[in-house]
Amino acid sequence: MASADLLWQCVRKQNAFLHKSKISGGVQFSKEKGNLYNLSTFKYSGLCNAEKVVIEGADAEALSVSFNGTVLKSDFPAMAKKVIAGLNRPDLKSSALAKLSQTHKSLRMAKAGIKKNKAKKPSH
Repeated sequence: MASADLLWQCVRKQNAFLHKSKISGGVQFSKEKGNLYNLSTFKYSGLCNAEKVVIEGADAEALSVSFNGTVLKSDFPAMAKKVIAGLNRPDLKSSALAKLSQTHKSLRMAKAGIKKNKAKKPSH
């Protein structure tokens, strides 16, 4: 297999997951699996790095999160400990915990349901 640097040089400007934005200063986003921040950079690339980190919601009812194919079903601090222990790349620790936190929060919101704010009637 080719080195990660060579793969990155081949796919950094054109690939199926790349979304270029002219609005926000030319930032390039990527939608591939394993990209924690959805930024098109070598550090976060799920295409080029062999040791990628995948965190996604598994089930909103059970508040379970999938981490590299393993389903975690516990409270947030226990999940965070398992993610830190299972990381092969220490440089992604803070971003993996941020993604876990955001995913867990969105699952809690989905389980609770969207509550609509009642419009207040103006008092005369």
